Amino acid sequence: MYFFLFCIVTLVLMWFITHLHNIYNHLKEFPAPPIVPVLGHVFDYVDPKINHGGVIRQYIGPRKPSLATANRDFLQFLCRHSKYIGKAKYYRYLKPWLGEGLLTSDGHQWLSRRKALTSSFTQSGVLRNFVGVFEEKSDQLIKEINDLSSDKANVHLIMKRFTLDVFCETAMRVSLSSLANSADSNYAISIESVCEVIQNRMTSFMKNFDFFFQFSSDCTREKKNLAVIDGMLHKIIKAKHQERRQIGNAKERKDMLDLMMEVDIEGKTLSSSELRAHVNSFTFAGYDTTSSAMSLVLYEIAENPSIQEKLLEEQMQIFSGKLNNASVTYEILHKMAYLDMVIKETLRLHTIVPCIGKRATKDLQYEGKTVPAMLNINICIHAFHHNPNYFPEPDKFNPERFADETKIDPFAYIPFGVKPRQCLGKEFAMLEMKCALSKIIRNFQVVKVPDFQLDLRPKLVLFSANGIWVGFKKRSVTDENV
Repeated sequence: MYFFLFCIVTLVLMWFITHLHNIYNHLKEFPAPPIVPVLGHVFDYVDPKINHGGVIRQYIGPRKPSLATANRDFLQFLCRHSKYIGKAKYYRYLKPWLGEGLLTSDGHQWLSRRKALTSSFTQSGVLRNFVGVFEEKSDQLIKEINDLSSDKANVHLIMKRFTLDVFCETAMRVSLSSLANSADSNYAISIESVCEVIQNRMTSFMKNFDFFFQFSSDCTREKKNLAVIDGMLHKIIKAKHQERRQIGNAKERKDMLDLMMEVDIEGKTLSSSELRAHVNSFTFAGYDTTSSAMSLVLYEIAENPSIQEKLLEEQMQIFSGKLNNASVTYEILHKMAYLDMVIKETLRLHTIVPCIGKRATKDLQYEGKTVPAMLNINICIHAFHHNPNYFPEPDKFNPERFADETKIDPFAYIPFGVKPRQCLGKEFAMLEMKCALSKIIRNFQVVKVPDFQLDLRPKLVLFSANGIWVGFKKRSVTDENV
């Protein structure tokens, strides 16, 4: 018995050592910038050196090495071989919350669900129905800003409540009223807490291992907050099933959950656990990312008054001078070309998701080098967006660079990822942001807070450690005298 166990352990160790040996041999073919002893490249993991060709070997602390890229040709190579590309290993940290949703699944499971959900959520009719919610919540946002007791505000806190209200209403027809209450709900607090645990696992060597993580306070904290999230979704999904049994599909306006319940994947509908996984995935992908993007747009237009003036001129032209009380439609939002450019430039300058991870499922050959199987490949979006070869004067806020989108390389500008795995909620997020920002620009002048500077730090989502502060001045113009 003991001899048998000894043989098994020996074989496993031999396989592991051989596996690491092969990886290190192949990685020697890729350059590496100088490393800090023990820590490796931990201080610049989202910014692989462009002078190394944008494809480097990377060491983060004592972990297994990885590849990192900021090279559009290498990214295009990965896309051409997408059938052999899966999620990086650290995406498993998301599974206790997101289950086998689109963000964590791979292969046939991902493909079948992606196709089914894409047809449901990218139809213009579905998005048109959501514009009414965007406008209703944007009006509540304007009231919240009007009622501010100070001449400045940390807009990221306000925008997080706004985006969560929008998401819950469009996804589940649940009114959290976070904006009206000026406080975070238990649901919002639990989401924030679970995200912090995931971030802690990604940056901790010991918590990287499930064995050690299960004994940590973070594990207890994660379970407690997941119980809150899952408990809320369980009640909502149960009520939805009862509603469908009573009235079927005869609903005038359907939310995301209604649409997901109609999805047919290989002759089967989604189970309750699958529905929870997809709702949680959409929450994770769109809640903090959208609020951060909107907050940074406001910061940039406060810093650049001439750009804000051009935005106002566009709004006046679109609404024929009737600014304050004008309603928006799906068609009107698509006319906001300059606002679209400002949002896109913000997403370039301040890359909301600085890095995403992939790995090859088999050895691949790239320009005579071997990309080893099962090796994490970090796609450093921040570095793509700040490469002067792709974007001249990359540190300058210049929306005009998006005036002719045919000149923008789709493998260099990737705030929503790259096809075939581009973010499913891209159009949803852009319409939501345009609606809210349009209302703000028409009602307020956004002004710079003296002496405030962003303290941006890359985590799961880019955030500013000292908040994102701007001031608001009510516009004196009225509909009658514009």
